[in-house]
Amino acid sequence: MSKNKPYYRNRNKNRNEDFAQKQAAVLASGAKSEDLLRPIEDLQLSEATYNALKAGRVSKIADLACRTFRQMYKIQNIGKKNCIEISKAMAKFGASFSPDAEDNAPKNNNADRNAKDNNGQGGNQKNWQNQNQRAGQKGERREERNKGKKNENDNLNDYLSRQYAGMSLAEILMGRRERPAVEKIERPPLTEKSLVKFCRKGKWGYKDWKGNVIVPPSYEEAFGFFEERACVEKDGKLGYIDRENNLVIDYKYDCATSFAEGLASVTVGEKTGYIDQDGNQVVDFIYDIATPFSDGKAIVKLDGRWGVLSREDLSVFWR
Repeated sequence: MSKNKPYYRNRNKNRNEDFAQKQAAVLASGAKSEDLLRPIEDLQLSEATYNALKAGRVSKIADLACRTFRQMYKIQNIGKKNCIEISKAMAKFGASFSPDAEDNAPKNNNADRNAKDNNGQGGNQKNWQNQNQRAGQKGERREERNKGKKNENDNLNDYLSRQYAGMSLAEILMGRRERPAVEKIERPPLTEKSLVKFCRKGKWGYKDWKGNVIVPPSYEEAFGFFEERACVEKDGKLGYIDRENNLVIDYKYDCATSFAEGLASVTVGEKTGYIDQDGNQVVDFIYDIATPFSDGKAIVKLDGRWGVLSREDLSVFWR
């Protein structure tokens, strides 16, 4: 215990020295020493404020003058109202709190509001000015948006006037605009000689226009009848049959097309040629690609070159 006593004495001594320096700074600032040395009883403070200062060991006006507003808050039970009361009482003796704290001092809002009202610049008026300014900015932005929409509407009106020029309102509403004619591909109507393929249990056959089975379903794949011949597949090879289901051309081709202009392109291995309706070879199997004939011409490819095969003399015009 004896070792701790000097420590506490020194600490209190340093604190008292700092406080004495602050008091000396207040006296050196030009304030009257007589007023600063007055007891706080001369300030005629309220009982609560007086008791709080006494509990905080404040006995003279100089003790208050060397403190800032923030330092006053450190005294227990001293708040904003108490500081304002003390500041007004000190002003009667020409004293005030430390000037460093006056910038951070709480302001008397009532006094400021009254001053603004006397000058014609009250808070309500300022708020109205800010609201009017914001309203003006919103109005300007609204006008800009409306101007942009107006330009868009003008462009749209010009486009619509060009699109629907010469049309009545009824035609526009009913959608009766003149559109380019689209060529429709019409299927030939079914006749008594027409045969239609059908599938049953994974096998293909043919029926007539009344639904009667003419060719029983026995083929792995079947194509339509063209020029009295139909290409069918059996055991992985392609051949041709007639309407009575007679095998006209044997199953020996790896790829085949329907007959067109009396000839059909067929493939054996990797080469393609042409045969007639009896299965006779008309064009040698030399081409890599050969299409069916159309309007007397067919497209062929040989060794990377493309050409046009003529149906009339079976000559090739190479490009």
